[in-house]
Amino acid sequence: MAVVDASDAPGVTRRIITLPRLTAVAAAGLLVSATISLAADKPTAMKPAAHANAPQKVLIVPDVRQQMFVFASGMIEDGGFGWKVRGSVQGYPSNMVVKQSPTPGTRVYDTGSPTITLWLVRRGAEAGQPQNRSPYGASIIRRVGHAHSK
Repeated sequence: MAVVDASDAPGVTRRIITLPRLTAVAAAGLLVSATISLAADKPTAMKPAAHANAPQKVLIVPDVRQQMFVFASGMIEDGGFGWKVRGSVQGYPSNMVVKQSPTPGTRVYDTGSPTITLWLVRRGAEAGQPQNRSPYGASIIRRVGHAHSK
């Protein structure tokens, strides 16, 4: 009678299936420990004391009266300000600025893009869509020397 060795195929199959699972568990463990280590080394975000007392940047309101709106809005934006149009005449490029608030020369804190309000008169054709606000967000005006609350 011939002796036949028993096949070890089921054991090999179990080892082949188990190996990727063990590798995945080990990789996940390494990833978690690396994440925890990096988070522990991260400094806390604290405002430096020297920065808290630093003087705030001051801007001076430009004079855009008697200028075409298209040029006035560009000057305002170049100066770090935002703008909005008020009154019955809308922000068409050919219209002219007759009044502004705050008045030219006013010193204001840089609050992002402090808003200058413009009043216009109609000059020339009003074609296309009016632009009555800055294309980006404008912020509040805080005059230098005035009390403010936070």
